[in-house]
Amino acid sequence: MGTWDDGLLDNDSALDGLGDLSHRIVEDIVEASTVERLAAAVGVLLQLSRYEFGLDTPNGPKIVAAVKRHAAGLAKLAPAAREVLQRVMDGDGKDLAERPAAMDPAHATLLNRKSKQGRFGQREAALLESEAAREYVQEIAGRCVEAIDSDFQDEDTWSDLCREAMGIGLLGVLMVIEPCRIERAKLDEWRQKARVGLDTLEEREDEELEFHRRYHGNLDQVFAVLIERFTANAR
Repeated sequence: MGTWDDGLLDNDSALDGLGDLSHRIVEDIVEASTVERLAAAVGVLLQLSRYEFGLDTPNGPKIVAAVKRHAAGLAKLAPAAREVLQRVMDGDGKDLAERPAAMDPAHATLLNRKSKQGRFGQREAALLESEAAREYVQEIAGRCVEAIDSDFQDEDTWSDLCREAMGIGLLGVLMVIEPCRIERAKLDEWRQKARVGLDTLEEREDEELEFHRRYHGNLDQVFAVLIERFTANAR
């Protein structure tokens, strides 16, 4: 798989993992049984993928149709949430998703080395205020954990995370979605396995060792950011 820089999202595998997660969220939108779950799924997808909302894509029209099916239930939501979903119904979802998140530039460059904004969109808090929405965001966090965990089941993957790991890019998702919780022990486990992977490369004197050192350095910093974030949330 292609790798063009040392940020966590600067390779095809990580982007494929992010794409798979986004496709599943589209399915959640289409299949949503309540307007609150629909709103939550739209809210998370606005953060993760501008592409899916494009009316010239396979999923853009499906999203519009799904929101329209819940039009009668929009009155249950706060005015700000109704306004956002109305714009999605009107076909403006891609414009909403293209607004960059207010991300710390230092954090953004850990994900995309040449970016000061990262690739994530703004969080629409109004869509994520209900209890059902909070449960949904935690569900998405669980999917991220499952995917990342799968990357760390095979020791051969640990030393080639930038090409073999489809879940690693989802660490970026965990940096921006909220509210959610991740166990500190799980983050520590992944961090230690990644360090073992780099140690393996050091022992082999891999010809791309300098690149891997930079990539693993960025990965280790992302773990530090997440540990600080979720430790603070647990207080």
